[in-house]
Amino acid sequence: MVRRSPYPLVLLVALGMITAGAATGTAEPRNPDGVAVWLTDLSTDDRLTRQADLSWTGAAPGAGTVITVDPTRAYQRMTGFGASLTDSSAWVITEKLSGTARAKIMRELFSAEDGIGLSVLRQPMGASDFAVERAYSYDDQPEGETDPDLSEFSVDHDRDYLLPRLREALTLNPELTVMASPWSAPGWMKDSDSMITGSLLPRYHASYARYFVKFLQAYAKAGVPVRYVTAQNEPLYEPADYPGQGMPPEQAVEFIGDHLGPAIAGAGLDTEILGYDHNWDVTDYPEALQHDRRAARYVPGTAWHCYGGGVPAQSVSHNNYPRAQAFLTECSGGDWQGTEREAFTQTMGSVIGVPRNWGQSVILWNLALDERKGPYIGGCSTCRGVITVNDDGTVDKELEYWALGHASRFVRPGAARIASSVAADEVINVAFRNPDGSTVLIAHNASGSARSLTVRVGDRSFEHRLPAGAAATYRWTGAVPDSPADPDDLGSLDLDFGRGPAGTPGGRLLQTVSAETVAELNQVRVGDDWFAYSLPYGAALTPTGPVESLPRKGWRATASHTEQDGAAARMLDGDQATRWSSGAGQSPGEWVRLDFGTERTFDQVRLSVGANVGDYVRAYRLETSADGETWTPVARGRGSTGTMIIPLPRTTTRHLRLVSEGSSGSWWSITEFGLAATGEAAPAAAAAPDGRVRTRTAELAGVGTVTGTYNPRPDPATLTLPVPGLRYRYVLPGTAAATFLTADQSLPQPFSRRVAAGVTGRSGAEESGR
Repeated sequence: MVRRSPYPLVLLVALGMITAGAATGTAEPRNPDGVAVWLTDLSTDDRLTRQADLSWTGAAPGAGTVITVDPTRAYQRMTGFGASLTDSSAWVITEKLSGTARAKIMRELFSAEDGIGLSVLRQPMGASDFAVERAYSYDDQPEGETDPDLSEFSVDHDRDYLLPRLREALTLNPELTVMASPWSAPGWMKDSDSMITGSLLPRYHASYARYFVKFLQAYAKAGVPVRYVTAQNEPLYEPADYPGQGMPPEQAVEFIGDHLGPAIAGAGLDTEILGYDHNWDVTDYPEALQHDRRAARYVPGTAWHCYGGGVPAQSVSHNNYPRAQAFLTECSGGDWQGTEREAFTQTMGSVIGVPRNWGQSVILWNLALDERKGPYIGGCSTCRGVITVNDDGTVDKELEYWALGHASRFVRPGAARIASSVAADEVINVAFRNPDGSTVLIAHNASGSARSLTVRVGDRSFEHRLPAGAAATYRWTGAVPDSPADPDDLGSLDLDFGRGPAGTPGGRLLQTVSAETVAELNQVRVGDDWFAYSLPYGAALTPTGPVESLPRKGWRATASHTEQDGAAARMLDGDQATRWSSGAGQSPGEWVRLDFGTERTFDQVRLSVGANVGDYVRAYRLETSADGETWTPVARGRGSTGTMIIPLPRTTTRHLRLVSEGSSGSWWSITEFGLAATGEAAPAAAAAPDGRVRTRTAELAGVGTVTGTYNPRPDPATLTLPVPGLRYRYVLPGTAAATFLTADQSLPQPFSRRVAAGVTGRSGAEESGR
């Protein structure tokens, strides 16, 4: 339920009935030696409400849920928390509010003294689905005409209400960072001659790069410097009814590396390019930009969206390419999230989970919408803004306002995320050290009952009771402990490969490993043990001997779901032009099954998705069975585009089943499904360890021994797998890192199979690609 006054906002201001509100006032403890607390509890009237200060005591064992904070372990520095001032957002704030009401809500959004201090905005370059009247670019042309010299480029559309609101936000918060992302190139640059559907034509790559430069220069001249851009919003999705375009990773590498990056640098601009700008469920795309030398020099990090997969993907990808930064650049709230409490839990899951997984920004979608959740020209009709501007001139602060405020008001740009305990008892948390030396801890209780918290920092602690479903921000000042906390108390460990190049988060090349990140690794059963390994983009497991494909005569394929005229037998017909497909978006539990007719022996499963770039299984579980009734898991992992290889020890079985453990709006397709066996390798001298790589090993309590290996050179390194029974070597690409773990027990379940606070997609229709 939103908090809304029955009286017009302007009247309340005139009568002096509205002050700065629950979210305003000093952030300093009333007792400078104590802990200041702010609480949001949707079951009461508390909305970022200041509570009584807490007092420190000695570091007792602690009762209830214990959160350990370790300021000696620092990670990425925060850019900020915010949303997108879309065309629709700027219009409703400008046109539906009086000058007084508009000034007040802008203060409550962007001022850290009078509001929640939002510190980052992501701006569409031209129209998105949330435009007031039409699809527009900055160089529209009549059908059939072009303007490759961009002689008619203009940002005049934005001068009426977008640029004025951006300048006002920058005045209210001079620390504000502005990002920009295009939904589509001008239609004449595309094969569709329209901003809706179609792809960017390679012959216009140079013109489109200059288009970016002109935009950046025009915005800077208008008083709005843009710190980051992305090459394309949601490049793996081509919407049917609003601006958008596909941009596969190969095109992104060429466009950024050969055109956009050089054009921005050549113009003397300091704007940086973030890669990808799409969902957590695909890590190969952003890693391809880190792997390719042309693109990597211009791409310091990755922009992520929340509508598919889970937030641990950010840590998985960071651990694979530790120099890369991470930003959450879009995550909308909406009707699909369920109750207000469920939506608040999901939003707090982003506010806390994103920075816990290396994120430097948490950016929600529309800053403001009207009471009809618009205006919009297509796409999402159920998205919710951070605020709602009503026709009668009132403003509703939605749950997203309070969730963001728990971070944005207290965590200032430049704050370093510091170590704190992994989630326990459904209480999630994240901690920061501000530039002024203050420490901030944010906690959310996603459970159905109150939790008694004990927060420990060095040799002192404090206690607080956090109601069910509530969020709290704790802020204190004081000296940093001299010694680090025990990694067992934190539930995570860091593998430190040394100082990184400029822009590396936290300045050092780190892999952070916890049970949650281990659960996201590829896993294979070897004897009685489980071996887990990461597979960064460009890495490969290469057989140690000759490989022979098994003949498929007599095999039979079945599937839990099949599109019309898409028989499962097509994955066995030897024709890459045909395919089996599920015919709908992916969900956990779907399966593909093979009966070989008799027992077969193999150590490699090969899957191809052909030209269906996005239609690979996002997460899988591979099972064997002797009778087709009782199944034994033998491998788990993340899928990949192209040809996907699942390595196994020598395995003999008659039945094989591949089960989806992830969700995606994309279909699941397979063009060919095959097996292979590795023969004996010719005798050779034992390979010497590669002295170029850096290897670190540590014990993760309750899980096993973790080994991290980083390759600092630009060329690949070949590694011997630290487990007997697999006839493979590991090829690690330059500037990438691998994670290995062996355990004599079942490893943690993948994120997609566990119940946790998180975010679901806006709708299957929006993310489907069909």
